[in-house]
Amino acid sequence: MGLSGTLAALAGAALWLAIRSAGTIHSPISIPWWGFALGFLATEVLVFHVEIRQEAHSFSLSELPLVIGFFFASPWTLMAGRLLAHLIYRSVVRRQTPLKLVFNLSSFAAETGVALFVFHALSNGDPPTAPRSCLAILAAVLVADTLSTFSVTAAIRLYGGDTRIVTIMLTAAVTAGANSSLAVLAAIVLWDSPWAIVLFGMVATAVALAYRGYAGLRQRYSSLQLLYDFTKMVVASVTAEQVMDEVLTEARKLLRAERAEVFLLDEETGTCRHRIRSDDAVSPGPLQPTDSPVGLESTWVWEEAVDHRRPVVVSQSGRGHSSGQFLDLVEAKDAIVAPLLAEGRVVGVILVANRMGTVSSFDQDDLQLFATLANHASVAFENGRLVDQLRREADERRHEALHDSLTGLANRTLFLQRVGELGSTRARGDQRMAAVMLMDLDRFKEVNDTLGHHNGDLLLREVANRIVATLRHEDTVARLGGDEFAILLPHLTSVDQALSSAQRIVEALQQSFSLDQLSVDVGASIGIAISPADGDDAATLLQRADVAMYEAKGASHPVMLYSPERDNYSPKRLTMAAELRQALADGEIVVYHQPKARLSDGVLIGTEALVRWRHPQNGLIGPDEFIPVAEQTGLIEPLTFYVLQSALEQCRQWNNAGHDVGVAVNLSVRSLLDPDLSSRVEALLAQTGVAGSRLTLEITESGVMADPTRAIAMLERLAATGVKLSVDDFGTGYSSLSYLRRLPVHEVKVDRSFVFRMATDPSDATIVQSIIELGRNLGLRTVAEGVEDQISWELLRGMGCDVAQGYLLSKPVPAQAITRWLDDVRRASFTSSEAAPDLPAPTDAGLVPATVPTGLTAAAGLSSAAAGLRAAAVMAEAEAEAEEPGCDIVPITGRRLVPANGPSLPGANRVLLR
Repeated sequence: MGLSGTLAALAGAALWLAIRSAGTIHSPISIPWWGFALGFLATEVLVFHVEIRQEAHSFSLSELPLVIGFFFASPWTLMAGRLLAHLIYRSVVRRQTPLKLVFNLSSFAAETGVALFVFHALSNGDPPTAPRSCLAILAAVLVADTLSTFSVTAAIRLYGGDTRIVTIMLTAAVTAGANSSLAVLAAIVLWDSPWAIVLFGMVATAVALAYRGYAGLRQRYSSLQLLYDFTKMVVASVTAEQVMDEVLTEARKLLRAERAEVFLLDEETGTCRHRIRSDDAVSPGPLQPTDSPVGLESTWVWEEAVDHRRPVVVSQSGRGHSSGQFLDLVEAKDAIVAPLLAEGRVVGVILVANRMGTVSSFDQDDLQLFATLANHASVAFENGRLVDQLRREADERRHEALHDSLTGLANRTLFLQRVGELGSTRARGDQRMAAVMLMDLDRFKEVNDTLGHHNGDLLLREVANRIVATLRHEDTVARLGGDEFAILLPHLTSVDQALSSAQRIVEALQQSFSLDQLSVDVGASIGIAISPADGDDAATLLQRADVAMYEAKGASHPVMLYSPERDNYSPKRLTMAAELRQALADGEIVVYHQPKARLSDGVLIGTEALVRWRHPQNGLIGPDEFIPVAEQTGLIEPLTFYVLQSALEQCRQWNNAGHDVGVAVNLSVRSLLDPDLSSRVEALLAQTGVAGSRLTLEITESGVMADPTRAIAMLERLAATGVKLSVDDFGTGYSSLSYLRRLPVHEVKVDRSFVFRMATDPSDATIVQSIIELGRNLGLRTVAEGVEDQISWELLRGMGCDVAQGYLLSKPVPAQAITRWLDDVRRASFTSSEAAPDLPAPTDAGLVPATVPTGLTAAAGLSSAAAGLRAAAVMAEAEAEAEEPGCDIVPITGRRLVPANGPSLPGANRVLLR
C-alpha cells in the first residue's frame, strides 16, 4: 500500500495545485461527469496490452477524454468521471483484487492530477486553437504517461518482476504523441462544432481498433520469432533429455506461461509413468518415475489429448466441472494440453499452465501455436531418442573395440593409446615417471587343460578383479591376450612405487583361487619398464617390459626391472642374427682353448673349447654377445655341433701327435633337450676317431633343472657313449642335491666367482671347501675355474681340489698356441742334447703325458708350464693381431678381469689380463 498511498497523495496535491492555478476558459459547452465516465469506459474497452511477465502494461485512447476535460469541465468533474469509469470497469469487468484496484485508481488519480496541474500551469486559459494550449496539452500528456509508466514499472519490480523499461518508454512516448495530436483535433472540433464530435468519435474508434490490430500482429510476429528460435534450439539438441529441456523452457516463453510439464506414458498401461517439469523455481531435470494424479486419465482433457490426439485449451469456464477437475489435479488456473507422438502413437502429453498476466488467458491462437510446438517437440523428441540409441550403440561398439570381452579390462589398442598419451603429458611439463608392467601367469595352461576353458575364463576374470583392486583409479589394466596382462602406472615419483605396486599384485595372486570346488594356486611373473628412462613410445616400453618379464620367469624373484645389460633383443642383436648365420657358412667362427692342469703335479690334462666370432668389421666377438642370439634364433644347434666337430678334430690332432689331452665343450639348455643329441655326438666321435673318454660335455645346473626328467635321460644316454659329463658353474644355481646324486656326471666345476675371492673372503673359501668335499664324497672330480694367482693355486691344492683352470695358466688362446707349448714341453722332457729326438708315436697303452721336466717341484713345474703357455699365447695372439688388426680376445664369462696379483713366475713376464 506504500506505493498506492504515495500516488494518492501525489494526486491530491496535484489536483489542489491545478485548481489553484486554473485560469478561466470560456468554453462553448460543459460536459458533465457521467459524460467523462462513459468516455473513459470506452477507452478501457478499446485498450491494447503489452504483457510483461505477470503484469500487463496497457495503452489506450484515454488521452482523448483527458484533453477534452482540460477545456470542457472543471478539474473535480474530470477527476470524478475518470475514477468512476476505472472503478466500474476494473472491479466489475476485470475483477481485479482490492490491492490491484487501489493501486490502479491511485495511479489514474495521480496521472490525472499531474496532467491538470501541468496543463493549467502552461495554458493560462487559452482555447485549444492557441499554440500555447497545444504545447501545454503535449507536455501534460507526456508527463502523465511518464508517471504512469514509472508507477507500473515500480510495482512490477517491487514484486520481483523484470521489465524492458526502455522499450515501454519509447512505445508510451510514441503513443502519447499520437494520442495528444488526436486529442487536440478533437478539442478544436468540439470547440467549433459540438455535433461534429460524433464523426470524430467514429475516427477515434477506428484508430483504437487499428491500435489493437497492430498489437495483435506484433504479438503474432513475436510468437513466430519465438517459434523459429524454438525450432533451432530443439534441432540443435542431440539427446532426448536436451530436447525435453529446450521444449519446456521455450514452451513457457512462447506461450507466456508460468509452468510447462511433460507426462510420459507407460507403453503397456497408457498411464503417466514419468514426469518432468519446468517453472521459475524448478529447472528441467532428468525424468523421474511418478504416480499419476488420481482421476487424471478420466477427464475429458486427457481423453481429447491421448485418445483423440487433439490439443485442447482448458479454462475454468470451459466444459464445467470436468475442466475444473483437471485444473485442480494439475494445480493450474488455465492450461493448454497437446499430445506427443512417436512412431505413430501417443507417448506422452505436454502441458503449459497459468498464463502470465491478468489481462488475457489462453485462446485459440495460442492453441494453434502450441499444437505446432508439440508437433516439433514430437519430432525432435523422437530424433533425440534415435540419437541416444545410436550414441549408445556407438559407445557400445567403441567399448567393445577398446576392451576385452572376457574381463572388461582395456585391450591392447586402448592400452597403447594410454601409453601413447604419456608423451603429450610430458610435453605439457609433467616430468613425473610412469611404469609399464607386463605380467604372465604361471601354470595357467595347466589349469586350462585340467579344468577346462570355462574354469580358465573364471580364473582370468578373478585375476583381473584382484589386479584392479590393488591399483589406483588412474592406473590402467589391460588384458593383451591369453594369460598376459599389461599395467600402466602414470604419475610416479619413484621407481619404488612401481615395485611396490607389482609386489602387491604378486601377493594378491598368491592367495588361492576357488574353481570347480577346487583350490587352485597360480603365480605371476612381472617385468617393469620405466618411462622415460627405458623409452617413451609404447612399442619400446612394452618390448622392454617383456624382456624383464621373461627374465623374472627364469629368476627366483617374480618381479624384475628392465636392465639394458640383460637385454638380448636390441636392434644390434637382431642384425647379428643374420650375420651369425652367414658367419657359420663363411668360416668366421673360430674355437679357442683354455688349458686345464692337475693341481697335484701341474700336468696339462685337457682344454676347454671356447667359441669366438672373428667378425670382418667388429673384430673378435666373445660368446656372451652372440650365444643368446643363437639361442633365440635357433642357430644354437648348428653352432654347438660346429664347435664339437672342431674341438674333436683338434683333439685327434693332439692325440695323433702323442699328447694325452682331452677337450671339453659347453652345452646349452636347448642342446641338452635335443632328443638327437646323443646319437649325433656318437656319430662325431666315430667320424673323428676320438675316444669318448677324451670328450667332456659341460652342462649348467639351470640347464638340468629346466626339465630334470628329460635332462637326466639325455645325460644317461650320453654317458653310455663313454663321454664324460661335468656340471659347470656349480654353486650358483638352484639345483637339488638329490638331483645331483642322480646325475651320471664325472666332475663338478667350482664357479670362478667363489674362487676369485676365496683368498680374501672366508665365506667364499668355505663354499669352495664344501663343494670340493661334496665332490669327493660323491666320487666326482672337482675343477676350479678362475685361478689367477699362485695363492689360489696353493689353497685349492691344499683343499684337495683336482684340476685348475684360469688365467694363471693361460687365457683362452688359439689351438696352435697350445700345440706349440705341448711340443716345447715334450722336447724339454728329453735329454738336454742340442738335437731333440723325434716325438714318439702314440701307443695303445696311452699317450705320453705333457708334464714338467723331471726333478722340478710341483710349484716350479707350474711356473715353468705357465711361462711356456703364456709365451705361446702371446705369440699366437700376435699372429692373430697381424691377421686381424685391432682384434681383441674377449673372455667367455664377459666379466671384467683385473691384472694377476700373484707372485711373478720364473721366466715369465707379468701379464695384464683383459
